[in-house]
Amino acid sequence: MKSRRKREVRFFVSYARANKDLAPRLLRRLRQQLDASERYKYTLWGDPQIIVGENWNTEIQKALEKCDLGLLLISPAFLGSEYIKKKELPRFMGRGAKPMVPVLLQPVVFGRQDLKGLRSAQIFRLEGDNFKEPKAYGDCSGKHRDQFAQELFRQIELKLDKVFRRKRK
Repeated sequence: MKSRRKREVRFFVSYARANKDLAPRLLRRLRQQLDASERYKYTLWGDPQIIVGENWNTEIQKALEKCDLGLLLISPAFLGSEYIKKKELPRFMGRGAKPMVPVLLQPVVFGRQDLKGLRSAQIFRLEGDNFKEPKAYGDCSGKHRDQFAQELFRQIELKLDKVFRRKRK
C-alpha cells in the first residue's frame, strides 16, 4: 500500500510561564495524537526550545514568523501577560493574521475577564454529557484528559483541512 506524503504544519505554542507545569502535560498527550496523524506532520515550537544564551525575544519572533498556526493555551495568566498581548497575539488577530487554535488550558471567567480580542473566537473546551458546562484542560482528570487531547486533535485536523483547502483556491 502506497503511503501519501504528509503535509508539514508548524505550530507556535503560546502559553504563560505560570502554566509551565500544566501546559507540557497537555502537549504530551496531544503530541501522541498528532504523531499518529494520517494527513499532517506536526512540528510544535515553544520557548523551552530556546538555547541558553540566545536572545529569547528574537527567537520567539523568528518562530512566530515561520509558523503556520498558533496553538494558544489560554488561562488567566495567559490573558494577564503583557508580552503575549503585545508580541504574540497580534500575529493571530486581525487582518492578515495567521490561523489560530485557541484552547482553554485553565478556567477563565467569561464576561468578567478581558479575553484580549479572543471573545469572538471559538475557544476549544471539552464537552461531555455528564458535564454541566464545557471543561478546561486543567479541570479534567484521568481519562477526561486523554479525551480532551483526542478531541482537540480532531478539531485541529478539521481546522487544518479548512485552512489548506482555502489556500488552494
